[in-house]
Amino acid sequence: MEKILRGIEHYFQKAQKLGDYLTEHPEISGEEKESCAYLVNFLREEGYEVTTPYANMPHSFLAVDQNSDKRKKAALLCEYDALPEIGHACGHSYSCAISVLAALALRDSFPDLPLRVDLIGTPGEEFVGGKCYMSRDGGFDGYEFVAMMHLYNSDQANFEILASNDRYFTFHGKAAHASAFPEKGLNALNGARLFMDAMDMWRQHITKDCQFHGIITKGGDAPNVVPEEVCLDYYYRAATLEGLWKLNKISEDCARGAALATGTTVEWVQRYPDYGELYWNEYMQEMMEGFFANVGRTVKPSPGPGGSSDIGNVNMKVPVFHPLIDITGNDPECVVHRREFEQRLHTPAAGKALRDGAAILMQLFVKLAQEPKALKKIQEDHAAYRKLKA
Repeated sequence: MEKILRGIEHYFQKAQKLGDYLTEHPEISGEEKESCAYLVNFLREEGYEVTTPYANMPHSFLAVDQNSDKRKKAALLCEYDALPEIGHACGHSYSCAISVLAALALRDSFPDLPLRVDLIGTPGEEFVGGKCYMSRDGGFDGYEFVAMMHLYNSDQANFEILASNDRYFTFHGKAAHASAFPEKGLNALNGARLFMDAMDMWRQHITKDCQFHGIITKGGDAPNVVPEEVCLDYYYRAATLEGLWKLNKISEDCARGAALATGTTVEWVQRYPDYGELYWNEYMQEMMEGFFANVGRTVKPSPGPGGSSDIGNVNMKVPVFHPLIDITGNDPECVVHRREFEQRLHTPAAGKALRDGAAILMQLFVKLAQEPKALKKIQEDHAAYRKLKA
């Protein structure tokens, strides 16, 4: 640990300055032009060979130690998109700084590590799912594993997420005057309402990991006109992609039935890619708990899966480590995507998370680089799981 901590202190102020810059200059998903440029310039000044954009994704990058000739490679991921109105209330600015600090310290403190550690800039986590497209286009192919740290309101060994996707439904009816000629119309809103009721009736018959959330984005044009077109926006989540696809089929069958029952028609599209779940096991859990303990942190029991992220699509290709680090003092009321969470980035808690997070990730890379059997077990377990999911 002493060697790790020395390397961190050497680069700490630079990494903290980077984290502060991103915090103070938030850019939302798809608009991270200046954030990406800042990171690219920073890494080039530190001696990295940087390719930007990378894997066909705007505002992305791949940073490689230009002095490294090692064949095996792993990657630290950098997220840097913010949220509208509330800035880096998900902590991506300091999450990025943690990855950069860990990479710099690993390069200098462990020059003989039999593993090349790349940095990959992955924009658009909050919206669009940039890693989904980067994974599809080969951005993570050939890596032994990837890792990153996310800020949170407790210390967690892993980010437990759900597989997720969407459907956008459009019900078509026939317009008519709602008072003078209602019998001439076919009510698209009735079809949509019946669909929503049918979906709610399914809640008691699906597994507890399954979720769906929907809103009406268009409900008609005027109260005295029978609605001709009604649109619904639905998100679906499940513990696995197989469970997600079963939920999709239930939803599509409900839509067909609702349209048939109301004399309307319905069509749907999926606008965003499927988000995969994140594979994790007890061996990886115990390993990560030990890394946290070595910096004086105690991992809390997982509250269970919540939300979804494009990191699951990276995991479709390679093993992923995605621990969460507390920046709130275990405050259950200070949650991500809230202004109060963003405010913690302007306190000493951000610096402590930066140091500890980098130390945790460095331990992971040193162990898996120096212990081939440990890495092989993780890769074999991951491959077996994904083969079953194929």
